[in-house]
Amino acid sequence: MDIMINLLPTNEKQKFRTEYHLLVASVCLPALSAVLLIAILSFLPTFFLSTTKHQSLFAESQSKEAITKQSQEQEMKKLVSDANAKISLLKQATTTRSAQDLFHKIFESRPSGVYITNFSYNNNSKDSSAKRVSGASIVISVQGKADDRADLLSFVDVLNKTKSFSSVELPISNLVSGTNLSYSLNIVVSP
Repeated sequence: MDIMINLLPTNEKQKFRTEYHLLVASVCLPALSAVLLIAILSFLPTFFLSTTKHQSLFAESQSKEAITKQSQEQEMKKLVSDANAKISLLKQATTTRSAQDLFHKIFESRPSGVYITNFSYNNNSKDSSAKRVSGASIVISVQGKADDRADLLSFVDVLNKTKSFSSVELPISNLVSGTNLSYSLNIVVSP
């Protein structure tokens, strides 16, 4: 058979080779196209599933992030309201005077001829005596003895000048006698 092939002219041999290559190409190209098409089609479901899964995970993460952000905002609002409540308590604690401080101011204001025998602290706004005395809610009642009228009046003047007290009520009946006076004061604490 080799002998016959060699008997063909080169020109014919070239034609046969070209036809052979065209036949091989015409068979291989459709086969290769079919393999590529099958490969692409086999990866499409996986691609669509992964895309769908990615989108659902993204949406889920967005909703979790929104929920987390909302819960953090609520937590921060709660912290801020708690802090504001504590601050208002601290402000209230610093502005309200303790009874001990008020009694100390009264004792410091007392001149040498004035003696205190009894005192009371009334911090109830529903009490009739508190409403009666200038509508205040904190009233300190002080009872005692004074050597003379001048010492008692100077004590009342010093208390009236003290910023912690808005008014001091001394009934006129306490000034009836000139010496060895029994007195009763109602001191209204400044708001």
